Amino acid sequence: MRSIIKRSLFATAVAAAAFGLTATSASATAQASWTVVNPNANGSFAASLKAGTTADLLDISTGQSVACYSATASGSATNGVHPDGTNLAQINTATFGDAVSDPCDGPLGSAFSAVANAPISLNASSYSGGVTSGTLTNVNVTITGDTLFGVCTATISGSAGNASYNNATGELTINNGTGLTISDVDNCAGLMNDGDTASFSATYVLDDPITVTSP
Repeated sequence: MRSIIKRSLFATAVAAAAFGLTATSASATAQASWTVVNPNANGSFAASLKAGTTADLLDISTGQSVACYSATASGSATNGVHPDGTNLAQINTATFGDAVSDPCDGPLGSAFSAVANAPISLNASSYSGGVTSGTLTNVNVTITGDTLFGVCTATISGSAGNASYNNATGELTINNGTGLTISDVDNCAGLMNDGDTASFSATYVLDDPITVTSP
């Protein structure tokens, strides 16, 4: 009888230890923190399109695309330890092309430019080898184009996946980031339509690279 009791107690202890280990591991995963080191004490950053590349918007539904040869972004990435990767950095202003001096190339010889209407959140989800991967959310951009049919305008909103930041190069890359929707389309003659899905690709280089790490 004593032997049975001892075995029972031992089994209970092992089970409790296993449960404790599982709970600790799960808690550690849930509580993964992120550390941002920004050379700018005020937490600001500025970035521009990588030389020799384009920022590309693709209307997946129609197959039409717009390519920009210049793009800028600025925002904030606060120094310190962050409890999670949500809104790890924020793009407060963003422009794509210039309607007069450097328009983006659109379909049928059209010329476009675009500007962000509200802050865009950069959210981190994983970290490996100095590269942070995540998403862009709260995207809301107005695109305006001079086309054969007159002035075309539309809103691009939603989120964009496949975003990453590389500590070694100081580059923020969005590689075919899907999750965007086109709305408020006006006078675009089928080049873009309300409800179309879209993707965005671009590589930005930070003027003063920040460093992002996570255990």
